[in-house]
Formats: sequence, C-alpha cells, structure tokens
Amino acid sequence: MSTQFSFLTSKQKKVYSAIEEYIIKNGIPPTVREIGEMLGEKTPGAVQGLLNRLEQKGVIKRQLGMARSIRLVSAESKLYLSSVYVPEIKRVSRRNVNDLLNIYNIKKYHPVSPDLIDPAGKYFMLPCPDDSLSENEIHAGDMLIIKMDSDAKKGDIVLALYRNHVLLRRYIQGDEHSLINLGADNYLIDKRAFKKSEVKIVGKMSLKFTKY
Repeated sequence: MSTQFSFLTSKQKKVYSAIEEYIIKNGIPPTVREIGEMLGEKTPGAVQGLLNRLEQKGVIKRQLGMARSIRLVSAESKLYLSSVYVPEIKRVSRRNVNDLLNIYNIKKYHPVSPDLIDPAGKYFMLPCPDDSLSENEIHAGDMLIIKMDSDAKKGDIVLALYRNHVLLRRYIQGDEHSLINLGADNYLIDKRAFKKSEVKIVGKMSLKFTKY
C-alpha cells in the first residue's frame, strides 16, 4: 500500500489491503461478501459502510449496481487507465433475457479500457453465436461486447432473441411499425422480417475481439 494513504484509519487500511491482495491474486475485484469473509465481518451493511468511507476519501471507485466493480485509486496509477469490468455471461434465453446479469448467469469479468466503452454504460460479453455476418468479418467464436438499454438505429449490429435462437443481425427498420427487419450476410434462419412481439433486441454490438 502507498504511503499516501496515511490519512486512512487502521480498519480502512485493512480493507484496502484486502481488496488489493485479492485483485493481485485473482485478477478481478472481490464482492462485498468476499471482503466480509476476508475481514471476518459477517454483516454486509458494515462492509458497505467501510467501502462508502473509502470511496468518500477517494481511494476506491465503484460502478453503481454492478458487482465486482471496485477500482483502486492511487498516485502510482496515473499512467494506467482504470479498467471497466464487463461480465461475460453464460447464455441468453427466453427464461433469463430480462435478467441477463444475475449472478448465476455470469461466467467471469473481463477488464476493458474506458477509452473503448462508456464506463457509465451497461454491457455484457459473450461469444458470437453464428456466422450470419461473416462478410463483416464477424465470425462464430469472436468475443462480442454488447451494450444493453440502447436504442437500435439503422445499420447497427444487434443481438436479438427469436424464440430460443440467439441471432446477430444488422438492424434495418422497415416501413411497417409492427415489424422489425433484421439483415444478415448468411441467413441461418430463413427470416428477415419479424413481428415486434416475437423478437427481442437484447442490445447492440459495441466491440468485438478476434483471436488470430
């Protein structure tokens, strides 16, 4: 721990050190429950109070409503961008489509530069489900970052759920207000026009990562 944190109480230093050691060991920030276990503190509210005070003193930052979002702040880190942690989810289905970021559907968190995505946005990561946009150099297995809660516009690449099929398509709004047109390079499902009642736009693609 940096000597700049001499203004912290001994309990606050202990919490900061526990978070720091966990991140070094595991590569991701701990949850409130895990911090409590490391400190021997069984009450989540007490841990939240300690984290609130550390945040008020400017030595940590958190993203509201997101688990494992604690970021350490120090003078030594000025040359380094603080990562935004994006959850990789296990699946998208009709059963969980309205609660994709529940803890049981999260596989792990990946650090992403805040220069690449909006730190205040809501994102998840998952492998590309098919080769329907292969002419756009997006292939099955590529890792996609999908932005949720954003309005799709013509030309956007969107992740959609149709029945139990997860589709990556190009958004093309048709003339009929009751229909959504979704284009592809290869139609693995021979369907382009969907009723709004039968398809859900989960989010739009912000980034994709390809292994070479």
